[in-house]
Amino acid sequence: MTSFMDNFEKLNEFGKQGMEPVKHFTGAYVDAFEKIARKNYAFAGDVVDFAVQQARLPLEVSEPKELFERQVETTKAFAELVSTRAGEYVELGNDLKDATATLIDQDIVEPVKKATKAATEKAA
Repeated sequence: MTSFMDNFEKLNEFGKQGMEPVKHFTGAYVDAFEKIARKNYAFAGDVVDFAVQQARLPLEVSEPKELFERQVETTKAFAELVSTRAGEYVELGNDLKDATATLIDQDIVEPVKKATKAATEKAA
């Protein structure tokens, strides 16, 4: 016969085991939040840089034709940077998708397979 304390210890251990996947997912999503926030912060800096650069052009150039050419040049450069950033977001999304799939396999699929196998063996 098991004592109350033995049952309590087992219950406590099951609770700890049940929280492990939660800890893994929480850690993964905190990391994901940080990566996305930092990527957004960098992009916001790019937008500020572009806006300031555009605002300064009329102060640096007095000839309308040259001003227009420089505006077009800086806008093209900014468009290329935005395109690069978009690719970085796609890459980040793929990395996060892969990390999440790994966690699901590790913390949900595999334990369910083990439990199913154990239950099947016990029932047989």
